Amino acid sequence: MFKVNFADKPKPKEPLYPESEHKLFVGNLSWSVTSESLTQAFQEYGNVVGARVLYDGETGKSRGYGFVCYSTRAEMETALESLNGMELEGRAMRVSLAEGKRS
Repeated sequence: MFKVNFADKPKPKEPLYPESEHKLFVGNLSWSVTSESLTQAFQEYGNVVGARVLYDGETGKSRGYGFVCYSTRAEMETALESLNGMELEGRAMRVSLAEGKRS
């Protein structure tokens, strides 16, 4: 017989990928862009803490946008200035500051 101990408090929800407060929204992505290729494109401009492309849960297809987080504000701003409008895999990316969670 197995005994399962349930914690009184639920664990805090783990983010799906590492995040920081220095977060960029990246839109107009080519369907072929992956979280890995997004990381590679953005790490030229600083230390990428985490990057991910969002996918549709039902179809598994890219939603055409994602997020990139940097370790510092300066790196984030450099990437924003350098990469907005740049092409990645054939499409011009739209890079902007990600809207913070409003409480």
